[in-house]
Amino acid sequence: MRRPPFPVMLPLLAMLFVVVWGGGLGAIFIFLGKTDLGVWGAVIVGMALVVGVPSMAALLTLPKR
Repeated sequence: MRRPPFPVMLPLLAMLFVVVWGGGLGAIFIFLGKTDLGVWGAVIVGMALVVGVPSMAALLTLPKR
């Protein structure tokens, strides 16, 4: 039985994920820059990500009662 090529496939999938994630965020920030909010739209979304992602991670890792 042949094993899947994980040593090659895993880094390629990780690079693809980073490219898609970064491209998606870049597109969102470019779109927000062209709206009426201008640069402040990108600032608001950026701050929401900076505060929201660690907050959600902290809530998910809290011990269950």
